[in-house]
Amino acid sequence: MTVPAPLRVVHLLQGLEVGGLEIMVAHLLEGLDPCRFQSQVIGYDTLGPLAYRLGMSGIPAFLLKRQPGVDLRYIPRLARHLARIRPDILHLHNPTAFFYGTLAGKLARVPRIIYTEHGRDWASSKRNKYLHRVLGRLVNRIVVVSESGRAVLQAEGVPGWRIATIHNGIDAARFLIGEDRWGMRARLGFDCEQRLLGIVARLDPIKNHASLLRAMPQVIQAYPDATLLIVGDGPLRADLERQASELGLGRHVRFLGTRDDVPELLVALDVVVLCSFSEGLSLTLLEEGAAGLPAVATSVGGNPEIVEDGQTGLLVPVGDEEALARAIISLLADPERAHAIGQAARLQFMREFTLARMVSCYAALYEGSASPPSGRSGAEC
Repeated sequence: MTVPAPLRVVHLLQGLEVGGLEIMVAHLLEGLDPCRFQSQVIGYDTLGPLAYRLGMSGIPAFLLKRQPGVDLRYIPRLARHLARIRPDILHLHNPTAFFYGTLAGKLARVPRIIYTEHGRDWASSKRNKYLHRVLGRLVNRIVVVSESGRAVLQAEGVPGWRIATIHNGIDAARFLIGEDRWGMRARLGFDCEQRLLGIVARLDPIKNHASLLRAMPQVIQAYPDATLLIVGDGPLRADLERQASELGLGRHVRFLGTRDDVPELLVALDVVVLCSFSEGLSLTLLEEGAAGLPAVATSVGGNPEIVEDGQTGLLVPVGDEEALARAIISLLADPERAHAIGQAARLQFMREFTLARMVSCYAALYEGSASPPSGRSGAEC
């Protein structure tokens, strides 16, 4: 019996810096069976540290750099590169890759093109809506990571039957660690009874840390020992440190920077917060669910698909610091309820958001993308 050759799948994305989209792609490529799929990555702006990690797994990553702005010459350059390596599938990630990759893939006669939209933090112009509608007819399938993403694309005129929903997933084993909660607290310098809340997100305007800092005085008024741990780094760090000082938060806020022990840190917390202006399907919320923690999150993007209000977390309107503070205080005030919510979040994670499930869904999509989708409702996984 002849064993079929692995499908050659090329991924086009901005680069392989450490971010939610990039980590998800790295996890996907590492999780795919190399006997069935031969993967490689093209970055159009940069590569970054995840390129080295993928290389150690035998997955090559190349930088084929475009010029800043709209670089129409990049399309034939990319097409020539694709024609040389002859992929079976070209997988595009987010709108810039959608534009360049779809046109270059068609020029290079790539047999199958798949596009994943991971979420947006901007509103489409009329020109972009028109482009997305046209490009959407040129690809074999479009994947969204949340139902909110499906609604956005359908509003732009992409037919629903072309769209598949595949939720992001993360490695459950990293977060089911049974770490000593009190040992981690001791290493951080906190005692067993102190109320700890945390936010794990890059220090970027879209994550809206400023709203959480403005809510903290109310939390501290209710619980004078409450401390916020801010995990992550980014361009807003100096501004946020200055804001914390101006609000008089002092010892109640600690900036921990980028950490490689997030699973261990999470088990030391009582409540986690994500107050973003916009999200696709947040890997941070998935991690917190895997760790069995109650979350307070803004009701934006795919967050309501992870956080069922009152069941697996609490949802608040974006920018409403009063509601944010009340939600945090309510969980700190009732540890039994907070624990029950965290356990419900963990069960939901195991059902819907594991890495194994995500990889299985993409593998099925790759192997089935040569055929037109059955029905007209879009594939679900």
